[in-house]
Amino acid sequence: MTSKLPNALKPRYVTLFRAALGQGQSAIDAYQAWRASEPLDAADEVVYRTMPLLVATADMAGIVDADTRRMRGVVKHVWLSNATRVRDVVAASAALKAAGIAALLIKGGALFARDESYMAKRMTGDYDLLVRRADAPRALEVLRQADFRSHGMRVELFSESDFDRGIHAVAMSRAGLARAIDLHWRALFWLDDESFTEELFKTAETGTLLTHEVLIPGLAEHLAIAAMRPEPSDQNEMVSRALEVVHVLESRGGAKVDWDRFRAIVTRYNGSLFAAQLLDVVAREMPALVPDGLVDQLWDYCPPGKSIEIAIRAVPRAQRTQWQQFGVAFLAALRARFRAPFGGRDWPKLPGAAMAAFDASIVHFPHLRDAILKRIWQQAARATRSLRGTGVWFGQGFSIPEDEGRWTERQFAILEVEVDDQRRGPVAVELAVVPFLPPGTDKFRLVAYAGIGSVSQMAAGRTDAMPFKIALSAKIVGTAKRKVVIALRMLDCQRPTDIGHSIDPRLLGLFVKQVVLDGVTVFTPAAAGP
Repeated sequence: MTSKLPNALKPRYVTLFRAALGQGQSAIDAYQAWRASEPLDAADEVVYRTMPLLVATADMAGIVDADTRRMRGVVKHVWLSNATRVRDVVAASAALKAAGIAALLIKGGALFARDESYMAKRMTGDYDLLVRRADAPRALEVLRQADFRSHGMRVELFSESDFDRGIHAVAMSRAGLARAIDLHWRALFWLDDESFTEELFKTAETGTLLTHEVLIPGLAEHLAIAAMRPEPSDQNEMVSRALEVVHVLESRGGAKVDWDRFRAIVTRYNGSLFAAQLLDVVAREMPALVPDGLVDQLWDYCPPGKSIEIAIRAVPRAQRTQWQQFGVAFLAALRARFRAPFGGRDWPKLPGAAMAAFDASIVHFPHLRDAILKRIWQQAARATRSLRGTGVWFGQGFSIPEDEGRWTERQFAILEVEVDDQRRGPVAVELAVVPFLPPGTDKFRLVAYAGIGSVSQMAAGRTDAMPFKIALSAKIVGTAKRKVVIALRMLDCQRPTDIGHSIDPRLLGLFVKQVVLDGVTVFTPAAAGP
């Protein structure tokens, strides 16, 4: 049966995937094609992570060459690396359990807990532990008290709101490894839905990792996490998750996969597009593992535009044009409006759904920028989920906390500040910021809006006093929690990596060092923290 989907893997990755499966003449042919096409010295992450499977295919065919000894050395390193990291994940699990925090081992670690033999067959970059969102701040502190240290993030500077933004996990270790565990509060980086986490815990099973009991997702849930994770631009991740799906299906020990439950999960949480393309990769090479028609059923759940979305998602994020960024956001929001297979009766609903999807993705629209700034201010003003904690909420467009403040990392950024119930009238807001001014840049232009009057346009240059002061009059909004909302638009943001300034890939604009309301400082880095 011919698939409706375009092949999600590029030829080089199809070859590696086929060679890594280690079954039959097709695997041997693929292995030989891979060895002939690239030297071992050019091996990248996907090759190293699948090396045990590639060597198994070579052994099956009796293939020995000048690199065989080196490849076997990599295989030994894979097992040792996996086993070494186990110490950290077991210690982390024990510390969290002692603190009364439930933790779920997901992805590759859960596979090892189902069948320890896979520790010698595939490499995991880290072990992923999932905790509930409400437990995340305390879980980080528990691990820090257990001598775990974070990598690349100052978690001690996190505010409560950081757990509700684009950040979904923190890499930590205490054995000196660069990455030993990832502490997650979302199983999937793109899915901010606490009911999914609750569902994973509700259906969890007990597994064994080197004699230690751990909690792992149910079989259908494990497959769903793997299938909904990658998009086609990340070919390494596509191969890794496709192999994980194959291994989970092969290691289930006679247990029957509840494919109806799998389908219900991925459709309920808007993951049918991702699951369809990932299962299609598996079904093309090992059709017996995937029920006939399942890929097409998942594909049919998606409304018109799915082929366009997949084509855009095949472009790496950093290389997408503004229209492509808008297209992905719009089509993803459109898919979220339909929870059942898209059929003839859904066409009348499409215009209304498209309008709602446009509103949800408007921040990416390439034109009408001042109007968009006001619109995203309105969206934030109406939102009630933002201020889960107290103080300043650095919303969309802000990066992780740093010693002296926070960078914006998108063209639009939102921050919100809770105000007490007694305060009336407009609030005088002052932001102390430092613009990103690399060599050769004399000024930085920005636009700000806080709910009163028109948008404010300003520019900060090298001759201005720093930090530059942004002064606004802000409207108080909200009912259950009253707040002020400040919307910023950066006109001259740049990626340091694009201009050779540094390896930082963020789209830097303003570095916010201080927030003051009516003369009272409500944010400085020293005041940040859970």
